[in-house]
Amino acid sequence: MSAQGIVSTNKARCRDCYRCVRVCPVKAIRIRDGQAQVDPERCIVCGSCVRECPQHAKQVRSDLERVRRMVELHPRVAASVAPSWVAAFPEYGGSLFPGVLKSLGFTLVTETAAGAEMVARKTAEMLRQEDGAFITSACPAVVNYIEKYEPWAAGRVTPLASPMVAHARHLKRVYGTDLKVVFIGPCPAKKSEAELPECAGAVDAVLTFEELRQWLADCGTAVQAKPADFDDLPAGTARLFPLEGGLARAAAMPADLLRPDFAAVSGWTEVRDMLANVREGGAVRLFEALFCSGGCINGACFGDGRDLFQRKNRLLQHERRAVHRPEEEEIQAALRDTDLGRDVPERPLPAEETSEEALREILARMGKNAPEDELNCGACGYETCRDNARAVLSGMAERSMCIPWMRQVAERRADKIIDESPNGIIIVDSQLRIVEFNRALASLFACTPALIGRPLSSLMDPTDFEQVLTGRQERITNKPVSYPAYHVTGRLNVYRLEGEDRVVGILSNAVKGSRELTQLDRIREETLASAEQVIRKQMLMAQEIASILGETTSETRVLLRRLTRLMSEDIPDEAAAEKVP
Repeated sequence: MSAQGIVSTNKARCRDCYRCVRVCPVKAIRIRDGQAQVDPERCIVCGSCVRECPQHAKQVRSDLERVRRMVELHPRVAASVAPSWVAAFPEYGGSLFPGVLKSLGFTLVTETAAGAEMVARKTAEMLRQEDGAFITSACPAVVNYIEKYEPWAAGRVTPLASPMVAHARHLKRVYGTDLKVVFIGPCPAKKSEAELPECAGAVDAVLTFEELRQWLADCGTAVQAKPADFDDLPAGTARLFPLEGGLARAAAMPADLLRPDFAAVSGWTEVRDMLANVREGGAVRLFEALFCSGGCINGACFGDGRDLFQRKNRLLQHERRAVHRPEEEEIQAALRDTDLGRDVPERPLPAEETSEEALREILARMGKNAPEDELNCGACGYETCRDNARAVLSGMAERSMCIPWMRQVAERRADKIIDESPNGIIIVDSQLRIVEFNRALASLFACTPALIGRPLSSLMDPTDFEQVLTGRQERITNKPVSYPAYHVTGRLNVYRLEGEDRVVGILSNAVKGSRELTQLDRIREETLASAEQVIRKQMLMAQEIASILGETTSETRVLLRRLTRLMSEDIPDEAAAEKVP
């Protein structure tokens, strides 16, 4: 079953940085046309991309409006609140928080920790009765990962409902199946868990702490923070369930089970190592696995901005100060009457087979023709170049994600553009030594690569370059220049490369040699001579037929004199440039 688009991308904010690809433990990010899209079939809804995206382009589906309508339309709606609420909303500490939720319209406000108490005790009972190693089912991101990517371990997951589902079933058993249950917590994966077929009918909607915070902000002063108690079963040490080892404390497991048979792991790396240990038949009997490093108090949708240690301390202090504890008889009755079972099916993704030949072809198209070309730098988001190539073949990645290769392509492209430019281009360093020049400039000045590293003064006057380098001029634009020694004229543009101690000179409209200039002079002289001849002929004719022409002769004389003056003026450099192909 897919995550049904629970995590999506805001395309307007996505900036092609591949950070989400790097942090996604299962590489469920598809890059298409430079945009990062979440593949719901591959996604385990851990929220890593949501937490890490610097542009906040990854977002979790909001169910806030749906819940608000539910509260308005249904007569009885219960809030099942994750025990980490005390760390997320310290401003509503003590008995204020239940009162705040009731002011929003919830009929019942209960603690999910009561469900954690039931699950913890059932887990301890199962360990006493059965052999083998087990993995707790409380974290939906861990279970999603196992079902999709490590299906061999599905049989190792405890066949028990998570605290969220167990508590919802308990509430509907006690208060009636027409009761609507809304879970509120820090985990986006709870949204996908609530929609699983094996959990159907338990939780009607899931809100994250961020969504609840938005709801409270929308209501503003309308929220009444009046003291009130939590309804239904009080929670005991199960309030510590969001922390590493919380299950063991809630189940009051004996010390010999904690060492070495019990291991609490949190964070993707530890979860991966845990599965390797289970596969190898390690000594640990029970793994309490939480996907977020530090536990649920570090959930992706916690959204309070406080550090992990502040959250942990608040939770510990709250548990120590708690007055109401569950009665043993109440817990036993709940265990007896509540369905705590759950199937953990295998949902493996379709196998993707990649031939070595196809892999090598993709690598070659990214400029990796030999093993030493495979840098494995990870800039694309994948650990190795071969992983990236596999992703390209499967349609999850693009070749342009390889940053070193794209840089080489860009450099080659830029070098080609510079080299093919009809303008003469030269680059000098902070010491006015020649760094590079293109073919056009080499042709104009008859220079060879031997000039690289030599002073610019050995080729041309460096004054303009020095002016820009020292900052006396920001840049020089379209300045007419002449280099008589090389019979070169043109217009010079000089500017400094941003962020570098290098100066670029571009000689445009360049003309080389004297033949072209002589031809222009000849055209000018011939035109002036023709104009004078026309004037003389016209004056002779004017004397003979003055009585007929009248004012026409005078106008013609003025016109031709203007033409003479116009042709006598210097022809602009652009005219010369127009003759250069």
